[in-house]
Amino acid sequence: MNPNKIDLNLLIVFDALLRTRSTTLAAQELHLTQSAISNALKRLRFLFEDPLFVKGGRGMVPTAFALEVAQPVRGGLDLIRSAVTARASFDPATSDRGFRIYMNELGQTVLMPRLLAAIADDAPGITLTSVELAPNEASAAMEAGEIDFAFGHISDLKTGFHRQILFEERYVALVRKSHSRIREQLTLRDFFDAKHVAYHPAWIAMSTFEDTVDRLFEEHGECRKVALRLAYSLGLAGLLEAADVLVCVPSLLAGVLAQTGSLHIFQLPFDSPVFRVSLVWHERNQVDAGHQWLRERIQELFISEST
Repeated sequence: MNPNKIDLNLLIVFDALLRTRSTTLAAQELHLTQSAISNALKRLRFLFEDPLFVKGGRGMVPTAFALEVAQPVRGGLDLIRSAVTARASFDPATSDRGFRIYMNELGQTVLMPRLLAAIADDAPGITLTSVELAPNEASAAMEAGEIDFAFGHISDLKTGFHRQILFEERYVALVRKSHSRIREQLTLRDFFDAKHVAYHPAWIAMSTFEDTVDRLFEEHGECRKVALRLAYSLGLAGLLEAADVLVCVPSLLAGVLAQTGSLHIFQLPFDSPVFRVSLVWHERNQVDAGHQWLRERIQELFISEST
């Protein structure tokens, strides 16, 4: 017997025959014709190389082999039914499901604290996992089922994906409050003269912004003075507090960094690009009840805050 060729429907018939001991009753229970049950029984006998059921005085009597495999078959079917029912109904209060979300530093700084606080009471058993990938790997990981969502500035999506735009983000400048030159406002001259920290993480939107800044300096015949280049924001607040330097970051990240109370946030003195932060998922998860629940929580949290 090749287990890979077992038809699940045959096992359902087998289980029904075990319980009813009658092809007629099994047909009624499964909403099939009696001939369909008889044909299924023939296939089962061929598959297992055993009669499985013989005629008795009170209906069909299972063979020793049928009784031997009865519990494993019923247990397997129950597991399948439980899995399907759990995904179809999904109760966040009792679920211990895990969700894997691709995100960059902005997502981990901005999304995770808010989302964790939002679901903590309603879904105490849910586990959220932040996954770090190269930006061009996120789509393939969602398609393969390795991650559930992507959060951030996600571009170049193929067919088979869904996108919910959560909000638009802009860039601002950060300096320490004790900066020797930049105090009440940030002028374009101040921006050109300042020493810069170039924050250049491995995500597309920030790379686009840094390119914009470099072009701005070139167009005005200015030389950008970069004191430090960083790929991560960890420790950035402390660096700003320690020296007269300026950094440009997304406004939500700036708000987190400025919680120390020692940093000033300034609007940029030039037109800079904005980018859309989205939640993206693959078609394979579109109707999954648990997936739908978490999508709704994220959408409620960020769309309501941006309107």
